[in-house]
Amino acid sequence: MSLSRAVARLAYPAGPFTRSVSRPSTLRRAAPVFRVKRDQRRFLTVKHDPSLSYVPDIDAIVDKIRRCIPTANVGALHQQFYGLFRVLDEERKDKPTAPPLKEKEIHDVLSLLAESGRHHDLDMVMKILVDLPILCGVEVGVKVYNVILRGLIANGNPQTIFNWLMNMPQKPKNITPTLLQWHMFFEWCAGSGQVGVLQHSVSKMHRSGRRPTFKTFEILFNALFDTGASIKKIHEALDIMEHTPLTYDENFAKLLYDGFVKLGLTDRAQEMKDNYWKRFSKRSRTTDPNMIEWTESIEKEAENKGIAAAVTLCKSLQKDGFKLSSHTLTLLIRHTHRLEYLRYAEAELHLKASTIHWAILISNAVRIGDLTGALSIYEESKSAGITPGTPLVHPIVNALCTTLDDAAIDRALGLYKDLAEAAPVTHSKQELQPPGRRHSSGPDANLYNILFLAFGASKNVKKYFPIALSLLEDMEARNIELNSPMAVSSLAIVVMRCASSFDDALKAYKRICKRPNAPPLDAKGYQAILHTLTQLSFGDYERLPSVWHYFEVVKDMRTRGVEITAPVYTILFRHLALLSGELPPEERDALAAAVRRAHDHLTLDPSFTPDTVLWNQLMDTYQRVGLFAEAYRVWETLFITGRFNQASVAIIIDACGFANAWPMAAQVCLKMTKLGFKFNLRTWNTWIECMCRVGKLDDALKVVCLEMGKDQPNIAPDVNTVKVLLSFAARTNQQDEVMDRIKRYLPQLWHTLPTELDGYSIRERATAVDPK
Repeated sequence: MSLSRAVARLAYPAGPFTRSVSRPSTLRRAAPVFRVKRDQRRFLTVKHDPSLSYVPDIDAIVDKIRRCIPTANVGALHQQFYGLFRVLDEERKDKPTAPPLKEKEIHDVLSLLAESGRHHDLDMVMKILVDLPILCGVEVGVKVYNVILRGLIANGNPQTIFNWLMNMPQKPKNITPTLLQWHMFFEWCAGSGQVGVLQHSVSKMHRSGRRPTFKTFEILFNALFDTGASIKKIHEALDIMEHTPLTYDENFAKLLYDGFVKLGLTDRAQEMKDNYWKRFSKRSRTTDPNMIEWTESIEKEAENKGIAAAVTLCKSLQKDGFKLSSHTLTLLIRHTHRLEYLRYAEAELHLKASTIHWAILISNAVRIGDLTGALSIYEESKSAGITPGTPLVHPIVNALCTTLDDAAIDRALGLYKDLAEAAPVTHSKQELQPPGRRHSSGPDANLYNILFLAFGASKNVKKYFPIALSLLEDMEARNIELNSPMAVSSLAIVVMRCASSFDDALKAYKRICKRPNAPPLDAKGYQAILHTLTQLSFGDYERLPSVWHYFEVVKDMRTRGVEITAPVYTILFRHLALLSGELPPEERDALAAAVRRAHDHLTLDPSFTPDTVLWNQLMDTYQRVGLFAEAYRVWETLFITGRFNQASVAIIIDACGFANAWPMAAQVCLKMTKLGFKFNLRTWNTWIECMCRVGKLDDALKVVCLEMGKDQPNIAPDVNTVKVLLSFAARTNQQDEVMDRIKRYLPQLWHTLPTELDGYSIRERATAVDPK
C-alpha cells in the first residue's frame, strides 16, 4: 500500500486500539486500514511465520550482517550490531567468545558506515573500534583508520573528514593521523575543487600532531595554481608555510616559478621565487643531505618502533658522523606524551631537556585528552627547574577553559599566576608585543583571550567579573592589546551578564567595544553578543529578551559593514522557541508578540534574503508559542516556492499534531506523496507522533509495522519510533499490545531494543505477552 493511499484512509477518525465495543453509528462508515473482527485484538496472524519469533544467537546475527554488507543496508547493520553487542556481552560473562567476524567483513562494515556519514553512523563506527579485538580478533591500527577515511572521502563531507582526522588522537589507540591520511584528504580536496577547505586544513593540521611537509604544500600550491587562485591567496598559503619549520628547497622554488607561469604571470614568477628565498633561506639547519636523511630516519624510528629503538639508532648513527643536539630530543619525543621516554632519552644520550621538550609532552597529552597527565607533566617540569612559559601553560589553560567548570577555570587561573610571576611586570615601559610573535616569556594576548572567553561562558560570571578587570589592568601594564574580536566580545559578555537591566547591558557592550585600540567585532563576535542578549533576564519584569535592544546591536553590525546573515535572526527565533516551554501561560501573549516583532524586522530587512533553514526556524518558533495559523502560513510560502526540505515537512506535521489539526496534516502528506517526496527517518517518526497525538495510535502502529520505509531500503523503524508509540500507549496502559505487535511484525527491531525502554521492561514482560 502506498503512503498516499494510507493517508487517504487515515483521513477518517481512528477506531479504538483494542476495545471490542461497537463504534457509534456515525463512525461505522470509516474505512479502517485493516478489517479486523471484533474479538480479534491483534493483527491477522493465522499464518504467521514462527521463524519471526526466534531468540537470536551469534551465528544468526553474523549471517544477517554478512547478507547486509553487499546490499549496503546501513539501517539493518545498526540493528544487527546492537544485537551482536548485547549477545557478546551476555556470553562474555560466562566464557571468552571467539571473534565472530573476519577482519575483511569488519572493514566492509566500517566503510559502509563511514560512507553513510551520519552522526549515528559514526557513533557506531566508534563502538565497533572499541570492541574491534572482540569482533574480529584484530587490534585498532592505521590500517583500519585508512578504511574509515576512504569511506568518509566517498561520503564527500569535507568538514566531517577534517574533524575525524583532527580528533583521531582521542579515538581508540590514540593514533596520530599519518601524513598519508592527511594527503589522501588533501588530494581529494584538490580534485573536487575544495581549495578553501584544503588551505584551512593545512593551516590547522599541526594540531592533530602531524606537521605539514613539502609534499603537503605541493598539493596545496598545485591546487591554487590549477584553480587560478588570486595572488593574495597564494601569499596567504606562503604565510601558512612560514609558520612551519620548513627550510628553503630549490625544487619547491621551481614549483612556485612554474605555477606563476601557468597562471600567465611570468613577470611575477621570479618575484615570487625571490620572495620565497628571502623568507626561508636563513632558516636552514643544514643542507647536508646525510643530516636530513638521518633526522628523518630517527623520527620515523621513534614513531614506528619506540623510544629504545630510536635511541639505539642515534648511537649507531654517531659512528657515521651524526652529532647529537637538543633537536635530537625533539625528534625522539615529537609523537609521545610519555614522560619516562623523555627521561630515558636524556639519560641514554646525555642530553638535557629544555622548555620546548616539556611543552611537546604536554601538548601531546592534551591532544589525546589526557588533561590529568598534562598537569602532572607540568608539575614535573617545575620540579626539574623549568621556568613556566607560554608553550607549557597555553595548551593546558585552553583545555581547562573549554570545560566551563569553575574548578577548571580556577586551575587555569593558577597556571596564569605561575606564568605572570615567572615574568613579572617591570617598572620600565615594556614594548608592545608584536602581533606575529608566536611565544611569550609571560602571558600573551592569546592566553587572555582564552580566559575572557571562559569567564563570559561561566555560570558564575559575577565571581569572575573583578578578576577580568584585574586581568585587563595586567594587560595594560604589560602593553598587551586585545588583538582578537572574540576577546573583545568575551569581555563585553562578562560585563553584560553582570548588568542590572537591558539598558545597562547595551551600554556595557558599547563601552567595551569602543575601548582604544580594540579590534572591531567580526560576525562571530557579534553573534556571541546577540546570543548573550537573548539569555539575559532581570527579575519578573524583564524575563523576555528585548527585541528592541537586540536589533540595536544588529543596527551596529550594519553600520560597521558586517554582513547580516541567517544566524543573526536564527539566534533570536530559537531562543524564543525554547522560552515557550519555560514561561507561565500568562506570559505567552508577550512571547507571541516578541516573535511577531522579530518577524517584522526580518520582513523589512532589504539587505537580507532568508534561506530555508531560517524559514524553518521561524515556522517552528510560531508553532511552539501557539501561533499555528502563522506557522502554517510560513509553510505555505515554503511549499509554493518549492524551498521546503525534510525539516520543513517534519516541523509542519509536528505543528499539526500539537494543534490537533489532523485534516491539515493529512493534506500535507498527500501533497508530498503527489510530488514523490520521500520521508527520511526523522519525518517518518514525526508523522507517527502526529497520528498518536491526534488519537490514532492504532493507525500509527499499523503504519510502523506495515508501511514505514517499505520502498526505502535505508529507512526502517528504530528505537525512537518505538519510544513514540510507547509514550502514547502508556496513557491507556497499552504498552504490552504495542510491544506484541512490534515483536510479531518487526522481530529484528524488537531484539535490538534496550532492555529498559522508558521505564518499560521488555524482557520481564516478554513472557506475559500472548505468543500466538
